[in-house]
Formats: sequence, C-alpha cells, structure tokens
Amino acid sequence: MTEQDDKYADLLDYNWNHDSLQNRMPLSQRAKIFLPFAALTGFEEALENTLRAEIAEMEYNGESDEL
Repeated sequence: MTEQDDKYADLLDYNWNHDSLQNRMPLSQRAKIFLPFAALTGFEEALENTLRAEIAEMEYNGESDEL
C-alpha cells in the first residue's frame, strides 16, 4: 500500500449500509437550510420586469396581436 492508501484505509473498509442513514432529515427540511443561499435570488422579479418591458415595447410597435 502507498502512503495515500494508508491515509484512507479506514474509509475503504467502512460499511456504508449503516442504520445511521435512517436518521436523515426530510428533504423538505433540508431545503429550508439552503434557502438563504439561493443562487438566483431576485431572478423571478427580473424576469417579470423583462417580460413587462418586452410586452410594452411590442404594444408600442403595434405587434401586440402576435402574443
């Protein structure tokens, strides 16, 4: 074994089918934990503003019947 193999030997023989997996937090609760870190905060509002502007421009140019 190499030095790196020795470093992780305890992980290689670990029994991953352990009962501790039964105590997982429900996905609905886990999602609440990461909610403040949403990558696209404000995306919905920006999209609505863009759509409103595009629709207003189309109406101004007389293209509203194409919607």
